[in-house]
Amino acid sequence: MRSCRLTALGLLAALVAAGPAIAGPPLSPPAAARVNFIAPQSYVDGNLEWSSVDQRLTFEGLTRIFSSEARRALPPGTTIEIDILALDLAGKINPLVSRTGELRVMREDTWPSLTLRYRLVRDGRTTARGEQTLRAMNYLVNPRAARSGEPLRYERAMIAEWFRTRFGSSAS
Repeated sequence: MRSCRLTALGLLAALVAAGPAIAGPPLSPPAAARVNFIAPQSYVDGNLEWSSVDQRLTFEGLTRIFSSEARRALPPGTTIEIDILALDLAGKINPLVSRTGELRVMREDTWPSLTLRYRLVRDGRTTARGEQTLRAMNYLVNPRAARSGEPLRYERAMIAEWFRTRFGSSAS
């Protein structure tokens, strides 16, 4: 019994000593997104006299969406830098329906849209860049977005689709 214990301790010591050799090369950090909101006062939804809290929550939500989609779609060690140039959220605020101006009414002609400029960086080098306008004209028929309770569900679906088509991700 004593020899088994010593053998196990010896094996454990050998594994600890060989740890770095067994582990292989260091892993790259996950893909990341850096999002900048350029001239938000010119956004369609920026002119609706958002409270600073609403604007902050919307921008934080969009930043989270871009970050999670980047982690799914891009290879580790890649950063995508995104400048949001124009933004029109899904739906429109209808002041006749809501006295507070906080109720967004979704209709066929109020699809989400955003214009962005992006730059993909890997190992300090720019590997891709471009400017695109994303639109989700059929946003109301997206069953996954319609079932979601997320505040920016239609924008998430639109951004996820852009990552899938632009960067070839199988992310859902």
